[in-house]
Amino acid sequence: MKNILVPCDFSKASEQALRFAIEIAALSQGEVRVLHVINLTPDYIQTLETNPYYVDSMSILAELKRQAASDFNELKQKVDTGNVPVKLAIEQGLFNHAILKSIHQHNADLVVMATNGASGLSEILVGSNTEKIVRSSPVPVFAIHKDQKAEQIKNIIFPTTIELNKGALIEKVKALQAFFNARLYLLHVKTPESRQKDHELKMALENFARFYDLENYLAVIKQAKTEEEGIIRFARQLEYSIIAMSTHGHTGLTHLMLGSIAENVVNHCPEAVWTYSAPEV
Repeated sequence: MKNILVPCDFSKASEQALRFAIEIAALSQGEVRVLHVINLTPDYIQTLETNPYYVDSMSILAELKRQAASDFNELKQKVDTGNVPVKLAIEQGLFNHAILKSIHQHNADLVVMATNGASGLSEILVGSNTEKIVRSSPVPVFAIHKDQKAEQIKNIIFPTTIELNKGALIEKVKALQAFFNARLYLLHVKTPESRQKDHELKMALENFARFYDLENYLAVIKQAKTEEEGIIRFARQLEYSIIAMSTHGHTGLTHLMLGSIAENVVNHCPEAVWTYSAPEV
């Protein structure tokens, strides 16, 4: 986690995400790139001009870039960057496309994003920008909901099924656990539809841990109406924790039909959520 990308609109939430990213970069001796996206759509330009005269979009873009640079300098004065290099990048275009472009262009290996979540009809139709990046990012994403300290993370909650097809994901989770020197909680949420006994599930989780050579872990079975409810409830009971999850990466109609537990948790859990769209192998 040395090359960290932080999408930023210079809000309070973005400031919290930047602080978290800087703390991680300090631990990894890495660097942080703050990305500000300017979406200069025709509708936006129209709101800037009430008369019928021609609007110079290039002049507007130049002014928005100058404002972003000024806001970045103010942000750096409020946030202690220590010895961590923090640079500004400005991209024009659609928010999600600009982030994905920057991930590849700057070889980012982690994205840290603030999220205020989403609910109701807005979540179904629009979702949060963070949730969309969680779905499509080729690198892990940290979704930050509050002012959480990286150095205080002692526990990683890893909700999982018991199928042994998670090799790529487990390697990432192991690296995350080693980085924070944290205890890993293998969490299986048992919903009313499940017919397996608790002791059978516990044994399966232990076999899962042995198969992947996990260390410093605890297998936990919790009952809840939904996986999301069980994960969030357990996270609220465990201090100094983050949640690590995979996401299937579905988009469009498939996403609306199937949904994603990881994306729902990102939108509704107060704890930091780390996600990775890993292939099942």
